[in-house]
Amino acid sequence: MTAEDRRVYDYLQRQGFLPIDGASYPILKEYEQYSGLQEMGAVMIVVWFYIYHGLYKIVHGYLCCVFFYEGRPVYFTVHRPRETPGRPLGSIIDILYDLSREAGLPFLQIKFIEERFLKEYEAVEGYHIKTEYREDNSEYAYRTKDLMDLQGPDNYYKRKRLKKFLNNGKVSLRPMSRETVGLCAEIEAEWCRRQDCAYCESFTGCEKKAMEAMEDIFDDRFHKGLFLYYEGKPAGYIICEKINERLSFLYFGKSNIQDGFIYLIYMMYKEHLPDAEYMNMSEDMGHPGLRQFKAHLSAHELWRKYICTFTKAGQKG
Repeated sequence: MTAEDRRVYDYLQRQGFLPIDGASYPILKEYEQYSGLQEMGAVMIVVWFYIYHGLYKIVHGYLCCVFFYEGRPVYFTVHRPRETPGRPLGSIIDILYDLSREAGLPFLQIKFIEERFLKEYEAVEGYHIKTEYREDNSEYAYRTKDLMDLQGPDNYYKRKRLKKFLNNGKVSLRPMSRETVGLCAEIEAEWCRRQDCAYCESFTGCEKKAMEAMEDIFDDRFHKGLFLYYEGKPAGYIICEKINERLSFLYFGKSNIQDGFIYLIYMMYKEHLPDAEYMNMSEDMGHPGLRQFKAHLSAHELWRKYICTFTKAGQKG
């Protein structure tokens, strides 16, 4: 965190914002069903943004989070409450805008706005509003029925890669529990030994650190996890969660065997989450390798997210 970011962070803490950490997870999760929390839900806010010194505060029922990501402007996210809000969105923007300016920020930036909410943000009065859309921030969403489909030329990629695992006596799957989730760290460590840390961290930060936070909040009442064993040795894992009848999230996954992650996805949704309409796999962040993997995994939709930057007369947005 830069010295400038630290001044903003300290100011917001004095205004009642609290650190995002494992203890805040139940609070964030309360909002999950009702706003479709961007950035892969409450889990991903906690496990990724504790690394980036995230803060949160409930403002007139709205969950307002602020994040400090090195090399990027400080930004906020806003999540609606379960009940009909007692205040309109514009009043929340006013509060956050004033806080941002008092903290020394040049503008208020709200990120990860779902397309269904965009018009409401753009209708807030009293501001110059700059709206941005970046394709590499769009979330990849797959219908479960498409993930399970292995027929036809469009699914050649899946069939070819799954063939080596299906009906293979050397391959087995084991359920994940609170007691065994720590095994993910061993699989991550093996995967990390073959990576360039500087390149890997340049996109979202260190996933190994985020996975350590996931271990702290893993709850097998909500989270579904599988381990892939090959010849009796742990070789991969996957962690997902069904949020509601329409939506599930794929949070984490790794395999130290080529195409093992595809097999884990297939078996997770075939055996454990077949009744979730969609799997959300988040964005590709402009990473060519991630884009290729996600685009070719299965038929998919890109769910857009937007950025709105709020300034007033005399400011540069």
